[in-house]
Amino acid sequence: SKLMPNHSKIAVVGMSGLFPGSSNLREYWQNIVSQTAAVSDAPEHRWIADQETIVNPIPTPDRALHSRCCLVDKIDLDMSGLNLPPDVVSDLDPLYHIVFNVGQRALSDPSMRTMNRESTGVILAAIALPTDASSKLTRDILGAYYEKKLFNSSMNQLPSRNERMAAKVTASPAALLAIALGLGGGSYTLDAACASSIYAVKLACDELMAGRADAMLAGGVSRPDCLYTQVGFSQLRALSPSGLCAPFDHRANGLVVGEGAGILVLKRLEDAITDNDPIHGVIHGIGLSNDMRGNLLAPESNGQVRAMRAAYAAAGWQPSDIDLIECHGAGTPVGDATEVQSLCSLWGSKGWRPGQCAIGSVKSMVGHLLTAAGAAGMIKTLLALKEQVLPPSLNFERPPENSP
Repeated sequence: SKLMPNHSKIAVVGMSGLFPGSSNLREYWQNIVSQTAAVSDAPEHRWIADQETIVNPIPTPDRALHSRCCLVDKIDLDMSGLNLPPDVVSDLDPLYHIVFNVGQRALSDPSMRTMNRESTGVILAAIALPTDASSKLTRDILGAYYEKKLFNSSMNQLPSRNERMAAKVTASPAALLAIALGLGGGSYTLDAACASSIYAVKLACDELMAGRADAMLAGGVSRPDCLYTQVGFSQLRALSPSGLCAPFDHRANGLVVGEGAGILVLKRLEDAITDNDPIHGVIHGIGLSNDMRGNLLAPESNGQVRAMRAAYAAAGWQPSDIDLIECHGAGTPVGDATEVQSLCSLWGSKGWRPGQCAIGSVKSMVGHLLTAAGAAGMIKTLLALKEQVLPPSLNFERPPENSP
């Protein structure tokens, strides 16, 4: 029932994010309520190739349809507050600078000063794609190799230890954040594609419920080489040719790529109440499932329904109890239609009135943050609870004719 004991609930006692178009959550929320999208052309310095050469609006191998995306402009970092040598930090890929920025601010609330950092763990999602630093490392090594073979020149000096560390893509974000912030409760990084942030939060809740930690930082980061993702999603025919993310709309024709990070600070609800922590929201249940017969661009509805039903069962809720659903809503026609069909299956055909439950997707404003997408959506929802506002979703005129 809804009267579940507090020991089975998890409180969100802190949160922070760095998202396209905003440097903090106040700006993030202001952009949401003012319906401001963060889509712009990629700055030339973010691509290693000339945009006039790479961009081709006609689908072409190894070309991007356009340069429209949602990027993070500036990363402010207080290196004096990190337990890492400044030269190591400065050499790290921007992905880590984002992680440190968001992690520091997640623990900046005065209530966090009494937190036992020895029993605080970290679980982060990070996309296993080339970053700026890993791409540079590859260019340096392969470039020198081909130069030697073609021109019989000598190999340049091998990359330094710091350069090699900076180029690590998969395993290090959570571990380095734990070291930087002095957190001793264990850490690991995962990649479960678009569901990654939700997985991180679910697994962090498991750590808390099992008593292996007293607090957890959980969320996701995504900051791959943006030329790689722009070309890659163009090749997959997943990028919106118009550069417009229009979830659930009749004009929806693909996604827009975003980047950034979001981190939640989690504690057992009874501990949060005892410690007089600020409580931004309470997690009652989480549902996960395998897609089975779906794929990256064409998910299967049955898998989504299984996950949602598991979450409602864990919370002791009914679909009719819900006023707001933050959807995946990437703006891909097949993906959006599948998600709406899944929601219709969950809700059933009876007992509803028009306008009873609002749905939306923050991807219409900040793009698809890949492994950080779930964190962006969760934080948007928590801010909506705080402000008691049903937040808008952009670029919706009417549903497709064949919408469920």
